[in-house]
Amino acid sequence: MSSLADSQKPAEKQRDGATLSPKLHEQGLPLGKVDAAIARRYKHAAGKSSTYSPEVVDMIYHMAREGPMSDGKIREFVAAKLAAERELPRPEPAPIWDQLVFLSANLTRLVIDPYREKCNSRIQLGPDRPQPLKLESPIVFGGVNFARLPEGLLGIVSSAATAGDLAVTVDRGTPIVKDAPASRIISIDLEQPLDGLDDAAAIEITAPMASALNKQRLAPVISAIEQQTGSQIPIGVVAPAFNATQVVDETVGLNVDFYVTDAQWTTDPRPEIALPELSASPALHVLADTVDRLRHHCREATSQVIYRGGIRCGADAGKALCLGASAVTLGLATIVGMGFKLVTIKDEASLLAMLAQPLDASDAARRVLNVAKSVAMEVTMLARACGKSNVTNMEPEDLRSLSIAVSQATGVPLAGKDYDFRLRS
Repeated sequence: MSSLADSQKPAEKQRDGATLSPKLHEQGLPLGKVDAAIARRYKHAAGKSSTYSPEVVDMIYHMAREGPMSDGKIREFVAAKLAAERELPRPEPAPIWDQLVFLSANLTRLVIDPYREKCNSRIQLGPDRPQPLKLESPIVFGGVNFARLPEGLLGIVSSAATAGDLAVTVDRGTPIVKDAPASRIISIDLEQPLDGLDDAAAIEITAPMASALNKQRLAPVISAIEQQTGSQIPIGVVAPAFNATQVVDETVGLNVDFYVTDAQWTTDPRPEIALPELSASPALHVLADTVDRLRHHCREATSQVIYRGGIRCGADAGKALCLGASAVTLGLATIVGMGFKLVTIKDEASLLAMLAQPLDASDAARRVLNVAKSVAMEVTMLARACGKSNVTNMEPEDLRSLSIAVSQATGVPLAGKDYDFRLRS
């Protein structure tokens, strides 16, 4: 599936054997005659094979230089080539969920037999409130700007949430879907009036700018919400990937029940596109940032975390729960699960045109519910395999990282090493 971000990037300049050339020129070594036809063939081969990458083709091309050379010159050439290779930039891949794996030893010990002991997947958000938000599974539908999507899609998601005893996140003022009274997490903007909260099962506070989520702005809003709701329901704050650490540090003493870690909110302005998950890979560090600060303030046991961004399946959800999330948000996965084939996306207008195609509402709701059930089933399966009788007992020790980048982002040790690369304050 191509993304909106990929479609907006300029085409990268193809390299045809010039990576080592500048370094070798500096050594005054003969490189041989440049043959345009040979360079084109090498470029073609590099584009067709992952084994013979442009760097490898470049190396072979210069090793096959023309002209007689003495053994001394060859040694100089090899030394210059090795030095140039050491200086080649080797970008680390962006951390993604696929670079986290479950520790195989944990998947073969103390397995919970589902016939003897069930794995509990029910959770409560804001358990200290008189009316906590109860979910059958650690799943919330959200991370989607339903106001910009074609009419009817919210009704499909609400029907699935109602049938699965789950919750859906909607903006303040969104009408209740008839015959689908799903539990609703109402998203409140700091810059909007505090009304229309009568049907809220929980409140999520956000803002147009991540920098506005500070103690000075949030304290009066949280106080007003508690007065309006009688302090009956849970209240949460969005913690963007842009500044999650600062948000937690400033608001941890404001009676916040949960934080929504938004891995797609990576700049100060809040993403306004319909499906933020199509813009870029999720910033996984936001979950570890939030949990680390809660642990620092000794609030890890009293403030919960909902993770939002890039959850595709139960394995992703299970990894998020291991890292400290109490629940995860299904966004783009619910849209795909309705039956839309989002293969090529040119821009948001074309995307919205695809989503405007008519669907059988009852069939689409059943599909979305199946997605949620599949995610929940996979999470409980992984929890049982790790010896857990409750999905909330999953822990980072059940995971290993496959790259330094994801170890830095999550604090999970690198596979084969008992060391993680995360820097902690």
